[in-house]
Amino acid sequence: MFGLLRLVRGFCGLIVGMNILGLLLLPSRLQLPGGVTELPALVFGKTIALIVFGALFFALRNLINWMHAKKHGTPHPALVKKWAL
Repeated sequence: MFGLLRLVRGFCGLIVGMNILGLLLLPSRLQLPGGVTELPALVFGKTIALIVFGALFFALRNLINWMHAKKHGTPHPALVKKWAL
């Protein structure tokens, strides 16, 4: 169960990283025809995805630690750091 939750957490972290990279690369879309009209929608969509998957990433850490503490009495040893998968 912990492995599956950690896998889902890793997937959420991957999506967060891809959205951060995508936000950094958005100004290059200004060179494309029609890029100016698409830019606000892309920024909005990537920002919403970043917020949702970022919240899931940190919420899953708390859930995994809570479940592990309930079962074994201590938080999950691999999730000591906030960014650990």
